[in-house]
Amino acid sequence: MISFPYIFDNLFGPEKLDSIRNIFEYGIMFCSFLVFNALLFKNRYTSVIAVILCLLLSINFLISVSCFLIYHSGFNVGMAISILESNPDEAMSMSYMFILPGILFFIFLGMVLYSVNYLKKNVVKIDAKFIIIALLWLILPFGYHLKHTYVSNKGGGRMIKNVYYHLSDFNTALNIQRDINEIKKNIPVFNIKKIQPGIENVILIIGESERKQNMSLYGYHQKTTPYTDQQAQNMMIFDNAVSPAGITNLSVPLMLSSIHPDEFRYRYDKLSYNIINLANQTGYNSFWLSTQASARGITAIASMSKNKKWVNGYDEVIVPELEKVIQKKEDKFVVLHIMGSHPNPCNRLPPNWNSENLNCYDSSIKYTDYVFNNIFRTLKNTNSVVIYASDHGLKLQGDKLLHIDSKESTQVPFFVWYGDKVPATYRITGHETKQTQTTYIYPLIMKYMGLEAPQHYKNEGNKYLNLEMRSLEYEKLPE
Repeated sequence: MISFPYIFDNLFGPEKLDSIRNIFEYGIMFCSFLVFNALLFKNRYTSVIAVILCLLLSINFLISVSCFLIYHSGFNVGMAISILESNPDEAMSMSYMFILPGILFFIFLGMVLYSVNYLKKNVVKIDAKFIIIALLWLILPFGYHLKHTYVSNKGGGRMIKNVYYHLSDFNTALNIQRDINEIKKNIPVFNIKKIQPGIENVILIIGESERKQNMSLYGYHQKTTPYTDQQAQNMMIFDNAVSPAGITNLSVPLMLSSIHPDEFRYRYDKLSYNIINLANQTGYNSFWLSTQASARGITAIASMSKNKKWVNGYDEVIVPELEKVIQKKEDKFVVLHIMGSHPNPCNRLPPNWNSENLNCYDSSIKYTDYVFNNIFRTLKNTNSVVIYASDHGLKLQGDKLLHIDSKESTQVPFFVWYGDKVPATYRITGHETKQTQTTYIYPLIMKYMGLEAPQHYKNEGNKYLNLEMRSLEYEKLPE
C-alpha cells in the first residue's frame, strides 16, 4: 500500500471515502490471497506453488518499500523502465541503498509464510466457504476492470487492481520498450534547409544527475567547477535551465528528439525524428561515445549513430576517444554520454582522486569538471562547439538526493563552450536568464550545423513528463 501514497494523502481529505474503499478492496484481496495459499499448503506438491506466489508478493513489497524509503514516492512506469533498462554495473553501484529494504523484504516474506502456515493448521478447511474466499483475489480484479471500463471511471483509474499491483506498471514499461525499439526500423526524411556552413565539430555532452546548485559556476560556495569557471567568458550559460523529465530514460529521449511530452506515452515512433538521424542526413558523421552501460531506450537512439562505442572506466577515458574522432577532417556530430554524478557518486571517482574534504557528490562534480578541462584543452584550437546539459537534477531532502518529480529535480546545468576557430557568427557568449528547457538542445544543434532551425519549438511550452508518463505544465510541479 505504501506504493500508493495518494491513498493516504486523501485519507482525511475530500476523497477519503475513495481511499477507504481502496484500502478495503486491497485488504479483501490480500486476505483471500493468504487463504488461497493456505489451501495450497495442505498438499506437499501445491505448497511449492504457494511459496513461489508468496515470494513474488514479497518482491512486489520490496519494490514498494524501496521506493518509499529511497525516493519517498510510489512506484510508477518511469521507475519500471529504469529497472528493465538497468545493467549489472548500475545495479551494483546502487546496491548500498537497498540494504534496509532487503532486510524488510525477508521480514515480510517470513511473516507471510508464517501467516499462511498458521491459517493452514488452525483456520482454513477444504470446504466451499474457504474455496470461495480463496478465489476472491483472482476474481475481483476482473470485476474491477469491467466496472472501470463499462460502468464508471471509464478508461481505468488509479486504483489497486490486484495483489501484484506493480504488474501493470511493468506491462506498460515493456510495451514502451517494444515500441521504442521499433524506431530503429523507421528512418525519417527530414525537411531541412542548409543556410550556411556548419561548425566542424558539434559535441554534445550529456551529464548525469548533476545539480546546478552544487556547481560553483552557478554560485555554489564550494569550488566544485574551477576549470569551467575559468571558461565562463567563452561560454553561453543558461542560468535557469530545466530538464523535461526527472529520470534519464525519459529526459534524454526528449532532449535528443522532437517528440513532445504529450506524445511520449503513445507516439514512440516519433523518437526516430532525433538529432542523430538529422545529423546523418545533414552530412555530419555521427559518433556516440559512452561510459554508461547501454540502456534500451537511449541505446535505441544511440544505435542510429554511424559510429558508436561504449568504453569502460572512469569518465576521463572518454577523452582519448574524442581525440581520435576529431583528427578526421570532416563534419562530425559527437555525443558523449558520461556517468557524471550517477548514484553512487562515491563510485564515480578514481582511487587516486583527491576529494579535498568534499563529500562524494560534490567531489563527483569536481571530477566531471576535471574531465571538462581535458575536453576543452583538446578542442581549444579547433572549430568545435561543446553543448553540455545534465539529463536531470536531484532533490535534496535531508541528507538524501532523490529522483522525484519536483522543480528542484529539474534544475540542471546547461552551457555552450566554443573552440578558438568557431566563426564569429556562431560565437554568442554571456548569460541567458530566462527559463530554458533543455529540449532546446535540438534546434540549437541544428543551428550549429548550419541548418535553418524552427522558429518555434517544444521547449517554449515547457511541458514536463512525470514519472507516471503523464505530461503537465512545469509550473504545476511541486517545489
